[in-house]
Amino acid sequence: PSLSPDLNPIENLWGILARKVYAGGKQFRTKEQLKTTIIKSWEEITIEQLRALVESMPERIFEVIKLNGAKTKY
Repeated sequence: PSLSPDLNPIENLWGILARKVYAGGKQFRTKEQLKTTIIKSWEEITIEQLRALVESMPERIFEVIKLNGAKTKY
């Protein structure tokens, strides 16, 4: 399906960011602490990670077609 999150690498990027922000079950007392951690975590995402997400697109498309639109490993 055209709106499948499997075909949208940004969904995986949000997952990477969320795992960094909440690593180890971290909780935040203030919005400012959360905001600071989000910015720091965003800056830690590497070009290699972004490139890997983009380069995974052909495989994502193939998987979605192969599975007739069913959920993939992505």
